[in-house]
Amino acid sequence: MDVQEVLTAISTVGFPIVCCLCMGWYVKYTTDKHREEIEKINTQHKAEMTDVTTATNNNTIALTKLCERLGEGTEE
Repeated sequence: MDVQEVLTAISTVGFPIVCCLCMGWYVKYTTDKHREEIEKINTQHKAEMTDVTTATNNNTIALTKLCERLGEGTEE
């Protein structure tokens, strides 16, 4: 958008209308950028939670094996 076009729009339709249009564009732009950032963060969080779930499952298996081995000696 050229400066001359902005000045022509202001003189043609008025300052308040041009300001409202510019603010509307700004809000849409900001919202779109925010949505993209949220999607990126959600993707990263899903990957992290998958890793945490895997680690928890591995720890559960290890603890189960330890309990079984410790239980073997005390049953006698």
